[in-house]
Amino acid sequence: MATKRVKPVAGFKRLLFVVILLLSLVLLTGIGGVVKDKRPAQVFSENLDQLDADEMISRAIVGTLYYDFDRWFPQFRKRISTLENKTPAIANRLELMKFHFYLAGLLAELSHVLSFTSKYKIDSIRDDFDRNSKRAKELAEDILEMPGISKDQQAEAYFYLGASEGYVGIVEYGAGHILSALMNGLNADNHLEDALDLDPRYNDAYVGLGVYEYGNTRIGGISNFLMQGGRDLRLQGLKHIEHALKGPILSRPLALKTLIWFYISEQINPDNASAEQGQPLSPGVCRKRALELLMEYESRYFKETAPDQFIGNKGLSMMKAIQFVLDRNYDNARKQFQKVLTISSYLEKTKGYNINPALAKTVKEGIRFCDLMIASGKNAGNVDSAVCPKIEKQIDFIENGGSMVEYESSKIRGEIQNVFHQRLKEMHDHRDC
Repeated sequence: MATKRVKPVAGFKRLLFVVILLLSLVLLTGIGGVVKDKRPAQVFSENLDQLDADEMISRAIVGTLYYDFDRWFPQFRKRISTLENKTPAIANRLELMKFHFYLAGLLAELSHVLSFTSKYKIDSIRDDFDRNSKRAKELAEDILEMPGISKDQQAEAYFYLGASEGYVGIVEYGAGHILSALMNGLNADNHLEDALDLDPRYNDAYVGLGVYEYGNTRIGGISNFLMQGGRDLRLQGLKHIEHALKGPILSRPLALKTLIWFYISEQINPDNASAEQGQPLSPGVCRKRALELLMEYESRYFKETAPDQFIGNKGLSMMKAIQFVLDRNYDNARKQFQKVLTISSYLEKTKGYNINPALAKTVKEGIRFCDLMIASGKNAGNVDSAVCPKIEKQIDFIENGGSMVEYESSKIRGEIQNVFHQRLKEMHDHRDC
């Protein structure tokens, strides 16, 4: 049975939901229509021009996991150019709308790979994202006015209209155009609900709804009070995303990595400190689910199905590194932090990617932390005069605002930092520094 949808209490909620996607290291790349799950991208010999929109989009979304943007950007732009010159029938306009929307999605995922934050971005990428988002929105509005449109086509147009308005809301919010952002958020909320009312098969919508419910509660503060009446909807949000994973969704890669981050986040959430063993949000239950999802994510996309000589996915390595730190497995955490640096360096040197320099700085601090913890374990019980100054230096680094994780949300970043800080303090006290 499908999880019951909860109607938003205000139109501004959808804007908040898309902003939370940014804050949660999840740029909205996977929301889509009702499609069959596809196998992860491999080497295909057939002519890409013969693929329908859903097939090409499905492969492109998975292809972003392998940094295969150079293959898909030209294909999307070529298909857009072809469709622009076709007869403006409803079917053609729907395909054109999808390609504009998902070209924006690919650009959003590239922004994630480059570790965009509020302080670091590349204007050409963000502007291209903005143009395609707005074009998708315009096309959806035009399609809804076309005579002879069917109920299914209406649902599809409303869905992409709402999703595009969410994209536009992100850009407007980031540019400081609050009123426009609010209006797009209000419209997105209404139009996504219209799509679900017309056709509840859009399982991908549960991903967005779950991210909103969980993220708004997790970030907390006045927004949670105003938008959710201060209610704790973390578990409900997680269940919505879990529900989406049970069906055929185009956004499966997004849903999986979103859930992994959320379950990692719950392991360090102070609100769960007193949770009894076995409760859904207890650290033990969340750790178990995080590990299950990590295994599924890696097995589905990065084992036998990954391209030959694929260097690895830095997002996956970062998630594994943080989970290993939580498990006090510092040897493996260090390996994963190092892998993030290796992958980032490869992307910069071979693909010319301009990755946020702050990422390397924070990851190197994570490696230094692991080195200290590993050295402490090997020298347990022995007095090493060189260790204490290193421990104190790392403690001072954190206490003075330094970070070992480049995470946009200051609250979540602070909780992750607290884990590192607490472990260092434990070592400091154990050695009587």
